[in-house]
Amino acid sequence: MKAFIRNKTRELILIGVIVIMSAVITSIAPPFLTALNLINILNNNAILGIMATGMMVVIVTGNIDVSVGAEFAMVTMLTATYVKALGEASSTLVGLMIGLAIGTALGLMNGLLVATMRLPAIVVTLGTLNVIRGTMYYVTKGKWVDGLEGPLVLLANTKLFQIPMTVYIWLAVLILTYFLLYHTKIGRDILAVGGNKIAAQRIGISDVKAYLCAFGYIGALTGLAAVLSVSRLRIAQATNGLGYEMKLIAATVIGGTMFSGGVASILGTFLGILLMGVIENGLVLSKVPVHWQSLATGLILIIAVASSAFNRRSGDKRGKKKTAARKEAEA
Repeated sequence: MKAFIRNKTRELILIGVIVIMSAVITSIAPPFLTALNLINILNNNAILGIMATGMMVVIVTGNIDVSVGAEFAMVTMLTATYVKALGEASSTLVGLMIGLAIGTALGLMNGLLVATMRLPAIVVTLGTLNVIRGTMYYVTKGKWVDGLEGPLVLLANTKLFQIPMTVYIWLAVLILTYFLLYHTKIGRDILAVGGNKIAAQRIGISDVKAYLCAFGYIGALTGLAAVLSVSRLRIAQATNGLGYEMKLIAATVIGGTMFSGGVASILGTFLGILLMGVIENGLVLSKVPVHWQSLATGLILIIAVASSAFNRRSGDKRGKKKTAARKEAEA
């Protein structure tokens, strides 16, 4: 039990913070703690939650992807164009395949540049962010794709036990990611490369393969999230996904995934998204101006980065102490 608490300290703290914040918000706005509102919080953040899970896998490798918002926009526009063109004749399966294929291709493009050309991920993804956004603005001329009809639009809006399908898909992605990271060879390779790339290479683990899989995975989840967005909102525009990058990074890092790589927290990432959702929902119910939401996101990101750096320094100090103690014992 003590080992569990020690290993899950960050997650337990997040749960405590969420509970305290929920109690405070409820005292100000009683409708917060209703079943309908809690389901809405989960539903409104499921798309971000799916993408955050992919971001976590990339950060585990010691990289970062700030182009996901632009990739999200491109997939929503292309998927919506397909649904608009065929209408009732469109297929949910084909729509999902389009989203997954385009998202994966864009993710692999980033991974290929990072892995084979040894370019910093932040530089590569900033570049692809602007290329994709610029292309979308030029092609669409600011026009929306709306009035969508067909079977695809029913996917995200279908409910089971009053809970929208997007929430179940989010939970399925979390479970899939757990098995990917901890019960497959490529998952263990991703963790190993993120923990110590040089050591991983010495035992025959390919960092190129790990990077490609990580970026391909976030691309696939971004594509999935984009299709769900089209289904849920029945509209798409080139500005979709603006600002998503910071929210995803903040939620992932505050959940316990280390910027330095090698450490993942699936539960923490879920709680990080939930915390941001609770804050946003609470501010809306409390009738607080919208700009405070951006301020809250910025503060969460700063706290997340600072705590990640603190944990890394603490871990380094503990490692040095253990090494020194072992040397003294050997002497």
